[in-house]
Amino acid sequence: MSPEDQLSAFLGETPKHGRANLFALEVMKRVERQVFLERILFAAGAAAMLGLVLWACAPALDVAVAMIAPGFAPVAALLTFVAAILVGGGPSVWRRLSFPGG
Repeated sequence: MSPEDQLSAFLGETPKHGRANLFALEVMKRVERQVFLERILFAAGAAAMLGLVLWACAPALDVAVAMIAPGFAPVAALLTFVAAILVGGGPSVWRRLSFPGG
């Protein structure tokens, strides 16, 4: 803690930020905004590429799903029923399902 900060704390005042601190804060904000936008653009590009790959593989996937789906229909129906009970019941269902110590 700098002497100015100690004096401000002693007098009960809020410490004044220097111009260098404000400049560094603005630079950090801009860098974080740029990193955020880069991540968003990368995620959008990856999603678009995955969509194109799945669209290209759609005929083969349709055949595979048509062969596999009838066997999984009862399991999917049961999982949907359980999910509806958990969502519809709200927190009371989750409290009953939680462990006593957790």
